Amino acid sequence: MNRDFKNMTIVFAGFFFMSLFYNTLAPFITTIKMTYNVSNDIIALLPSMIFFASFIMSILGSKIMYILGLKKSLYLGFSFAIISSFIIIVSRSFYLLLIGYFISGFTVGMGTLILSTILSLLSKKYQKFSLANAFVGLGGIISLPIDKFILSRGILFNYTYIIHIVIIGIYFIYAAQLKGIQNDTDKASNGKSPFQLIKTPMILLLAIAILVYEGTEIGTGNWTGRFLENFYGLSKLEVPNVLICFWSLFTIGRFFGDKILEKVGRLKFVIIAVIMSIFGIIIILSGKSIFNALIGFGIMGISMSLIYPAIQGYIIREVGKENVPAASSIITVFNNFGAAFLTYCVGFLDQLVKVNRN
Repeated sequence: MNRDFKNMTIVFAGFFFMSLFYNTLAPFITTIKMTYNVSNDIIALLPSMIFFASFIMSILGSKIMYILGLKKSLYLGFSFAIISSFIIIVSRSFYLLLIGYFISGFTVGMGTLILSTILSLLSKKYQKFSLANAFVGLGGIISLPIDKFILSRGILFNYTYIIHIVIIGIYFIYAAQLKGIQNDTDKASNGKSPFQLIKTPMILLLAIAILVYEGTEIGTGNWTGRFLENFYGLSKLEVPNVLICFWSLFTIGRFFGDKILEKVGRLKFVIIAVIMSIFGIIIILSGKSIFNALIGFGIMGISMSLIYPAIQGYIIREVGKENVPAASSIITVFNNFGAAFLTYCVGFLDQLVKVNRN
């Protein structure tokens, strides 16, 4: 098997298992709240804590990968998932659980940084950024029926993490086949640091675009349900149909997006995608039929799906191979900062809206 192809599959598997791991939390939020008898304000800390830990590790990770190398750094990142899983499994207090989920954020930060850097150091033929992100989405989709099965059988949510320990153990064995990357990283150590690279106006502008995009994606995920209920008057049973339409097209777009980006051009597609998203919003707001919602959110799903891979791929290919680790660090830091900060903002606005309604 071609070495770069094998390395690419290791990256895809890493993104998939990492997504499967951190997306396990969302369906269990209500269960955790009831199990540990905590308030809405306290339970709202969980997602933000994960993103905050991820943000911290994405900064530290840029230093760690030069010290340990990419392969050992990858093992370290996924080791945090095993440590946090053990803590979550044995936790009998909410604050110990909080520590467990905080450590899980280290996996997201380090894992995203190292996997993205490895993918960026492959030959251009195998730099499938859109497909890599599609495996992230696939992990999120598959985590839902697993969590649903656990809840429907009355199994303690903590025990779900036994599955993750086993899966990550298997991934360690597969990742041992990662070869031919270390030397590239040694050469890249002569490149610019993230602080030097971010001073480039174009890189800074695109990094900010990633931050804003992350906020848009989080906002769509968190607010669409309430919007559909309030604006369209849809029932809670009808809302998932629209959400499935959005996320299905979003994931499909990422699976086939690399060929589109190569033909159209990455920055050109970002401009087209923004225009398409605006068109989708106009359709959504132009009527109150469920067909408006399905078509509008469908267009937004397709258009938004490739914005992040397009910006990510453009940055990586423009900076030169010696600056790839620094560029990956910038992308990951701004992505995680956007997630941590904007997740908190969305949660705060949600609580504010509830207070004003009451």
